[in-house]
Amino acid sequence: MSTGNPRPLISVDSHVVEPKDLWLKRLPQRFQHQAPQVQSTEQGDYFIVPNTGMSPKPVGTEGAMINTKINGVITKPTGYRFEDQRAGAYDPVARLEDQDSQGVRAEVVYPGWLIVHSIPDFDLKVACVRAYNDWLFEEFCSHAPDRLIGAVALPVGNGPVEPAIEEAKRWAARGAKTFLLPQAVPGMAWGDAHWEPLWAVLEEIGVPVGFHQAAGQVAIFNDKTTPGVFWTTAIGNKISLGWVFMQLVYGAVPERHPNLRFILVEGGIGWIAFQLNTMDHMFTDHHRWTVPELSMKPSEYFNRNFWATFEDDRPGILTLPMLDEKRLMWAGDYPHTEGNFPFAQEQVAHDFQDVDDAVVSAITHDNAIDLFGLDIPRLVSS
Repeated sequence: MSTGNPRPLISVDSHVVEPKDLWLKRLPQRFQHQAPQVQSTEQGDYFIVPNTGMSPKPVGTEGAMINTKINGVITKPTGYRFEDQRAGAYDPVARLEDQDSQGVRAEVVYPGWLIVHSIPDFDLKVACVRAYNDWLFEEFCSHAPDRLIGAVALPVGNGPVEPAIEEAKRWAARGAKTFLLPQAVPGMAWGDAHWEPLWAVLEEIGVPVGFHQAAGQVAIFNDKTTPGVFWTTAIGNKISLGWVFMQLVYGAVPERHPNLRFILVEGGIGWIAFQLNTMDHMFTDHHRWTVPELSMKPSEYFNRNFWATFEDDRPGILTLPMLDEKRLMWAGDYPHTEGNFPFAQEQVAHDFQDVDDAVVSAITHDNAIDLFGLDIPRLVSS
């Protein structure tokens, strides 16, 4: 990897911190008593979804703790006020300044309040997701639509699939470049026939779909009675993207819909080589009698229909000889502490030691241009 001027980067996974009154302003009156909002206590501010049974979430977990990481020590998430958020978390002008400082040309922007995907009341969830999408594009991404690439959230859960289809069509007509689905819907695998109408519409639209870890809940990883539940949740959510991949492949979704494009967001890449090797091994041994019938090895579906993102994953980079680098994309995860702000250039240099410069350019820049159809010059001609 070459050194010198800052390397141009595109982050395919970053986040916004929504205004604390977004849903209070935008939800219909009948949902106001359950509108997601910020509650101030003596112990700090919390994101809450009242009258739903959902647990409060400290605001420090979003854009506030990043400032302590900059100073070298990450503190606990409690005790913060909403106003402690780093300005770039919610202000698009400040966001572009932070992008520029890292050499980031563009970002795919995901929600900060991923807990909205876990709202148990389906009608409330649909209303919240629609309000979020409207705000994201009208008040945030509109400041620099060529650099702030909004991921349109699709409302799914314990209800019909039609609201997600309607939202996908609504935003496809407006030029959306990517959609967001949660990593899990309790009690329903992504290979379930329930989702077939959605897959058909998304394949026709042709916009890539990202499954973001921690959007939605995987019960085994979020059991509050488990010792060390912070760790099992934080790590388990990332691991669960391999489970999403298996559900889709073994549910024959890419078999039936060969033009669907899926992104496994914020789960790293170090697991991919092992899982593909294991799945291919099992396929070779057992595909003659198992159902559903698959016409290709799991690794072939991955290399045709899937992409994966990472923030810092040196072990994953070491598996590059076993992977197709065109399926991998770098992310900054701004403004979260798992991300690499303000050390993006240093992290990229560390992860990509001894990697060919053209491969680095593909993973950190050009693959995103190709997948999302961005109007940004490639670093390496295709």
